[in-house]
Amino acid sequence: MQKVAPSDKRQATRQVLLDAVRDLVFEKGHDSISIQEITKRARVSIGTYYNYFDTKQDVFMAVAQNLQDQIAAELEPTRASINDPAMKVAITLKYYFCQSLDNQDWRDFARFTGLTHLPLEQAIDARIVDIQRGVTGGRFKVDNVPFTESLIRGMFRHVVAAIDKGHVGRNATDYAIRSILQMLGLPEIVAKALTQTALPPIAAQKRLVSQPVEGEVVTSLSEYLSDVPRAGPIR
Repeated sequence: MQKVAPSDKRQATRQVLLDAVRDLVFEKGHDSISIQEITKRARVSIGTYYNYFDTKQDVFMAVAQNLQDQIAAELEPTRASINDPAMKVAITLKYYFCQSLDNQDWRDFARFTGLTHLPLEQAIDARIVDIQRGVTGGRFKVDNVPFTESLIRGMFRHVVAAIDKGHVGRNATDYAIRSILQMLGLPEIVAKALTQTALPPIAAQKRLVSQPVEGEVVTSLSEYLSDVPRAGPIR
């Protein structure tokens, strides 16, 4: 029988703990969960728990990161199939707006654990890479990539918060995506076409609540690739 490497064993044990915490939070909320309950559910010793985490808050943060990683991983096959940097940015923004507003697993876990301040969004480094690739390929016109990324991040968080509070409607996400694409230097007609492109099929998150925007235009990837004007060569 093939032996499992120590690093693999450690990662597997950590994941068992994360899964146990996630299940318990959904069952009971975080206030009534003890470390003893976590270790009992995970079938490990308390000493093993402390090999990975110092406090319950540490493990809650780790579960949140694990959820974020899973959500990001589900989009990657779609992102990998998109060569146009502008379309990649648009689809990524649309995906994260949808997940941040509708992913019930994420929203419930954040609420139950008091982590509602944590944003569900694309990783900063990944967004910088997307912008830089568009600049290098001549698709985007941006002087300061890190500053532009911070503007996009701020707009994303502001729109999500405004929708959650009922200050604006769900169509604000389309306006935000279109504005971001224009800020990156795309003509209005291109930004509008990209914004109207629907998300391609992506593995659905558990307990995802679907709330389509009224009047949303559904455009396939193939239709977009054949119809949307391009601003320059992609290298």
